[in-house]
Amino acid sequence: MKKILKTLFLTWATMSALIIISACGSKPTQGTPGSALLIESKAQLKSKDDTNNVKIEIALSPNRAIRMEVSALLGYQVATVLMTPQGIQYALHTTKTYYQGPFNSKTVYPIFKQHIDPRILWKVIHGQNPQASNLNCQTDTNQRPTFCKGLNNLEVKWTYEDAPRKKIELKNNQFEMVWLFKDQSPLAASQAETFVLKKPDGYKEIIVK
Repeated sequence: MKKILKTLFLTWATMSALIIISACGSKPTQGTPGSALLIESKAQLKSKDDTNNVKIEIALSPNRAIRMEVSALLGYQVATVLMTPQGIQYALHTTKTYYQGPFNSKTVYPIFKQHIDPRILWKVIHGQNPQASNLNCQTDTNQRPTFCKGLNNLEVKWTYEDAPRKKIELKNNQFEMVWLFKDQSPLAASQAETFVLKKPDGYKEIIVK
């Protein structure tokens, strides 16, 4: 599983060999506007040397915090990531290392082994258009993003199905990711502690500046 971290990430990543990932399940329950959500997703991550399939369980507190639990399809934990507008914390379980730092591409390099702008991930999960000065995007008639192109040949493509199901394909010259968003449901208020991440016992702490 160390290769998952070395090749990747998620490039937001995230970037994908055109593979068809099919999903099945009951129709998702929609939360009220602004309420916390639990989002189920899967991704295939591909580099020049390796291909991995992971499950990504996302807890979203809109505009406040995102927590991602990344695991192998057989349940082996790979990483826990907590993102807020102020910074990022994550535990790489395969190396027992805990990182924290500001909200920039340098901070997520240990995960992806690439400089990936975490604002793209933040907006993809929020269902927002990641248009920026270095990322030009096209939208459909509903103003949803459909295709973006950025620096270093970064491309992001959206394919929409019945809400909330959608497929995000991200790729650049070194990495590809197909990210399939499947189902979502309200996150119970009792799970508020989900958006707190502490350094696990025995993990080495590294501050990324």
